[in-house]
Amino acid sequence: MGTISPAKTAGYCLILGPIIALICFFLQPGGVLGIGGSPEALDFAEGMRIQVENSELGIITSFLITLGLVSLLSGQMYYIQSMQDGNGFGIGRVAIPFFFVAVFGWVIANAIGISTASEVLQSTDILALSAAINTTSLFSFGVGGLFLALAASTRDEVNKNITYVAGIAAVVVFVLSFVGAFAPDQSNSLQAIAGLCFIIYSIWSILIGRAIISK
Repeated sequence: MGTISPAKTAGYCLILGPIIALICFFLQPGGVLGIGGSPEALDFAEGMRIQVENSELGIITSFLITLGLVSLLSGQMYYIQSMQDGNGFGIGRVAIPFFFVAVFGWVIANAIGISTASEVLQSTDILALSAAINTTSLFSFGVGGLFLALAASTRDEVNKNITYVAGIAAVVVFVLSFVGAFAPDQSNSLQAIAGLCFIIYSIWSILIGRAIISK
């Protein structure tokens, strides 16, 4: 088997990671597409019922979201490191811990989802905790995304206008985390808006991945 360069590996992570995570995010039971049902924002008992009744899909999507997010994080870390001795590195480095915290939080939330779907955890309070973790992760990802967009805007890997749009999407995600914290009853609407922002961010990530691979 031939050796694959770190650049190409990172590029593929930036392309495939967000695609996998985004598709599975939309396919999660009780999520944006309402597969299995659409519970009210604070109706954790109904959310638990939907997860248990659609346990196979819930478990698979949780595992795949984790795979996609960790792959994305790996690609982001390489991209930021590649800025060393060039434009944007100082700002880009600030993004790394925020991305790490966001992905770690979402991995924990996915673990809770798997345990809920398999009926290992049966308390609705745990879903409330998962929602809080998701909100904190959303905040951290928004901050990281903004710093990375600021760093990337000083470089030429992708069109700067697309980078600016990705930066705006990161700011929206940042704001959504605050709205979700102070108005948790609006979480369903916020989740849909966050999904749109992640689509924009994923497109940007794919373009960066393609640029890295083509070098």
